[in-house]
Formats: sequence, structure tokens, C-alpha cells
Amino acid sequence: MRKNSCSIAGITNTILLFCRKRRKWEMHGITEQTAEREKASHGDIFLPVNSYHCLVPLTYRELALHWHEEMEITLIREGTSDYRVGQRSFRTQEGDIILVPPYCTHSAFEIPGRTMVSDSLVFHLDLLGAQGQDLSASKYLRPLAEGQMQMPEVIRPSDRGYDEIREVFLKALECFQNRPPFYEMLLREELLHIVILLFQFGYISKPDGSRNSQTGRQQLKTVLQYIDEHYREKIKVADLADMSGFSESYFMSFFRQYVGMSCISYINHYRIQKAAHALEETSGPVMEIAMDHGFDNISYFNLQFRREFGMTPRQFRMRQKEGA
Repeated sequence: MRKNSCSIAGITNTILLFCRKRRKWEMHGITEQTAEREKASHGDIFLPVNSYHCLVPLTYRELALHWHEEMEITLIREGTSDYRVGQRSFRTQEGDIILVPPYCTHSAFEIPGRTMVSDSLVFHLDLLGAQGQDLSASKYLRPLAEGQMQMPEVIRPSDRGYDEIREVFLKALECFQNRPPFYEMLLREELLHIVILLFQFGYISKPDGSRNSQTGRQQLKTVLQYIDEHYREKIKVADLADMSGFSESYFMSFFRQYVGMSCISYINHYRIQKAAHALEETSGPVMEIAMDHGFDNISYFNLQFRREFGMTPRQFRMRQKEGA
């Protein structure tokens, strides 16, 4: 049986996702490549699906903002935590089913003094035939895979179709983890069944003004990819605004609306997360790591690092070594 903890780093295309476990940043064989489709980040090219079992706060205290090409479905087994999916923030409840469509930013946070247990399936819609030439691909799966459809962030036990969706999700999870004979085809069948149920119960639909919504997501994707590729360099908000075709003031509002924080805060957060990984994995001087991750002022780097982790970079490095 294979079950992964939620410990992903270096998500391709994307924003860095780190889950902290026993004070150790863990890597699970995921490469850091940018502006390309993820490779072996959630499963592999032959079976692009994976499951993640999370125990909050043991697995993570903060699941940093990130996005990916795959669809993600999470069942809250017990407890509660704070989630943000797209532009909506909410508090989970036991039994909730969290839906994250492709290309949608999302994050999660521990509620101090509370715990949460969840299971997730993350799968690429190509597995279900999104690139096919048949009507089901062109009408349903491909628009969903390309981020052209909308769905609610959460389905609660009292909502329509909940029992059916939960039952099929658990079948898919069991199939993936236990790998019975012919599990590859059985798993695809169960995942497709989930998507069909989401359509049948009206949870997946084309958004009103879908063209504007799709354009906004594409512009955000372009900006996030640029930050991922150039975070070591000086990045000007004005340049990002020009790239999006917005005025600087509108861009700042647009970014906060979609991501949930200011553009400057996000860039600092992203750089600090990358620098934290370098502090653990290398023995280079703190100043050198700061300069190599977009900070030209060591005092400002230390300030931002303390805001992010509640300790100095040197203290962080020492704690990681002790935890190892």
C-alpha cells in the first residue's frame, strides 16, 4: 500500500509548496521545472495521480499558496482547518469534500489548538481522456482541464449528491492505495465517475462571463510563472502590470483578489520559502543565500524571514540540523 504525506516541494509551473513535518522540509522526488507541465509531481506520466494523507499540525502548519495543472479532491476525515481556494476563504468541517479545479490557487492553515485529518487525490484529467477527440472530451473534460469550468470550493454532507460522491471518492482512494489487479483501469473508472457525478449534480458548470474569468486566470498564470523564473532578480510590480495589460493600481487589486495577498507580499513569501530550502540543503553563508534569492539587503531579508518563521535564518538552520 502506498500513501504519501502531504510533503511536496518544487511544484512545476508554479508556486512552491512546502509542508513541515517534524521540523524537516521533505522532498518527495519532485523536480523544480518552470513554465512546463509537471513531470512526476503527482504520480508519473503513465499514471498521473497520487494520494496524500495529511495530519495537521504534524504534516504541516501552513500549506503555502500553490497551484497545479491537476484537479484535487480532499475529504476532511476529522477536525478542522482554514482553507483558501481561489478567491474564497473558509473553515473546513468534518466530512467536507474540498474541490480544487486545475490552475486554481489554494492554501491551507492550521487553527491553533485544533487538529485535522484529510485524504486527497490529485489527478491529471488527461488520465480520464481530456485530450481525446470524442464529444465527451471536447464538451466536458478538456474545458475542465483547461480551467474553463467553475465548481464550488466545498461540498458539505447536507449538500445534494454528497453521499454518492463521497462513496466513489473512497473507492478511488482504496483502489489507488491497495492496487488490486487491473487497478489502473479501475482507478480511471472511479475518478471519471466522480467527475460525472459532479456534472450530474450541477457542481461543475461554465461560469458567467467565462471568457473574462478564463482570461484572468491565464494572466495570473503568466505572472506566477514569471515570478517563479525570475525571483532571484529584481521584479517590478509595474513590469508585471504591463505583462498583464493592466494599470499598476488595477493589477495590485487584481493580484490580491486572486491570490489573497499583495503582489509584494507574495514575492517576499516565495523568495523566503526558496531561501529556507537553501538554508537546509546547503551550507552557504546566510548573506550569500539572501543575495541569491532576490534580497539585496541582509537586514530586510532577516526581517522577512523572522516574519515568516518566527526566528532568524541562522536559528532556522540550526533547528533543521537538530531535527535531522
